[in-house]
Amino acid sequence: MSVEIKFIDKTRASEDPYRHEDGEGREYRYVVQDNGTLAIFEKEESGYIQGNADPIAVYGAAAWFSVTGDPKTKKDSPPARMRTL
Repeated sequence: MSVEIKFIDKTRASEDPYRHEDGEGREYRYVVQDNGTLAIFEKEESGYIQGNADPIAVYGAAAWFSVTGDPKTKKDSPPARMRTL
């Protein structure tokens, strides 16, 4: 699924809404941080986003005003590994 962002800056009107998507079936998720920044993550081929993954893009709080798509949830994290004794 793609993530669509609407920017505050009207000079970017040709990109409004801007989409993170590609034709190869990759999926993207977003996270709105406590400070208002918007982070975009790309799911790996395994279908998960690693806990230490860096976002592919970060937009400051003053850059955007709307985002649609799928937010990052616990379902996007890989399953916990079980330890055997």
